[in-house]
Amino acid sequence: MRKSVRSLPSTTQRVATILARFAAAASLAATFVACGPPPAPAKPPESAEERAEKAKIENAKKLMEKADEAYNAKDFDEARKLLGQAKDLNVESLSFQIAEQLERVDKRHAKLWANEIEASLKDGDCKGAFGEIAGPMRDLESEVFVRELRRLIGAQALACVQGRIDEATTAGKFAAARALVGAEDTKTVLGGAAQKKLVTEVDTTIFEAKKASLEEPLKAKHWADALAKIDEAQKSGDISDEGAKGLLGVVRAAITPEIAGLSARSVGQGREAPKSLEEVDRLIKLVRWEIVGPDGAPVAKDKAAPEVVAKKRQALAVWVEAQRVKMKPGKKAEKRWAHGKIAILPAAKSDAPSKRDLAPATEVWILGQTKDLALVTDVDPANASLDVQLERAVGWAPLARLAAKNTTDWIPPDDQLVGTRVWAPLRPGEANLELGTVSAVKGQDVTVKRLADDKEMVVKRGTLRIGRLLPGVKLVAFCQAKTQIVTLEEVLPDQRTVKLVCEGGLRKDEVLPGLRARPEDLPAPK
Repeated sequence: MRKSVRSLPSTTQRVATILARFAAAASLAATFVACGPPPAPAKPPESAEERAEKAKIENAKKLMEKADEAYNAKDFDEARKLLGQAKDLNVESLSFQIAEQLERVDKRHAKLWANEIEASLKDGDCKGAFGEIAGPMRDLESEVFVRELRRLIGAQALACVQGRIDEATTAGKFAAARALVGAEDTKTVLGGAAQKKLVTEVDTTIFEAKKASLEEPLKAKHWADALAKIDEAQKSGDISDEGAKGLLGVVRAAITPEIAGLSARSVGQGREAPKSLEEVDRLIKLVRWEIVGPDGAPVAKDKAAPEVVAKKRQALAVWVEAQRVKMKPGKKAEKRWAHGKIAILPAAKSDAPSKRDLAPATEVWILGQTKDLALVTDVDPANASLDVQLERAVGWAPLARLAAKNTTDWIPPDDQLVGTRVWAPLRPGEANLELGTVSAVKGQDVTVKRLADDKEMVVKRGTLRIGRLLPGVKLVAFCQAKTQIVTLEEVLPDQRTVKLVCEGGLRKDEVLPGLRARPEDLPAPK
């Protein structure tokens, strides 16, 4: 019994065992902790750029907050200023919010202005109302503000303007109506498209009113009075420059038959014709037309007289000139041909320099003549009246240069003969002719340079034939081992070679210097 009692541990021993076990557990725990994951590294300090970006964002947010305070206080200019500063910081994450805030400011500001001018628009004081808001609309440079303001007041503003226009035009105050719709403030408030439409409507209304006021003087043929009305309306601002041009067109349309009729009736008259021409020219000048520009230059479209006026006036002017030079009209227009190139004198002024030529062999018809000159037209007058014939007159030509027969194959006049290609007897003792170019003329003696060798030969004028080469003409050439009569088929593109058809149908090429011609096979000279 005693032995078993002594084998039990004492209380002190039990406590020591517990403490030993606790220390072992603590040691084990410490060992476990020491073997776990390493602690996270320390966060590096912020860079200068990051700190600056944070500061910029904070500054932008503060500006936006202050702008919101200004907005609530209805200090819209200050709000825009602050938001502009925030926008200038270029904080991308806040750009959308800033834009939204600016739009909210513009819309509320537009509403404030709309309320401000509502009374003026109702009272019909469009000019005053527009004067108040046009400045902000231009100065703020905000599409949102302008668009919102037009949405709020557009219909009322347009109604106001139209009402004032109706009052002004009914009272004949056209300048006032035009001034209102044409004002820059009106354009700013209503917008370019709406203002343009209004201007067109007003100008049309005024034009019709002014056109009606011209009916009486035009009916009475008081042309100067009608023009005075137009000038006065333009000077006072009642009509635009375009409107004045339109009214001038009304007067011109009315006076056209008057001028044309007076001109046509005066052709064939005696001493009254020059007076009629003066009156015609006065009327043309009155309505600011021109027949011929300075130095004969083309007339501007807006100044050019209508064709009927120009033609009838020309006919009368030609008739007056025909009387001055004592032209004897022909009973019937006679056909003639120009011999050589002819410089013709102006039909309405035969003592003026020539401005055009008739080409050689041009067909003309003689309408009348003096001792040395003929008044000609290049259009067959047939049975046309005298005034129509004179409209077609191209000028005065020397009678001596107008032939009764076709001059196409004639030798040109002496003053135009040099340089002409001709057929001529250029080989002594040879009757056949060959081609050459005239180099000199002295009376009946003509010097011709042969194409073959440029040697000059003097021949008589009467032996010459014109050097035209036409298909079908009979020539002399060496063909099939002998000289024979051949037919010219064509002139080749080089203009130095021709294609000939020999007897039996054989074809050959020949250069011009190798050609010969019998005088009897060519057109007779003149």
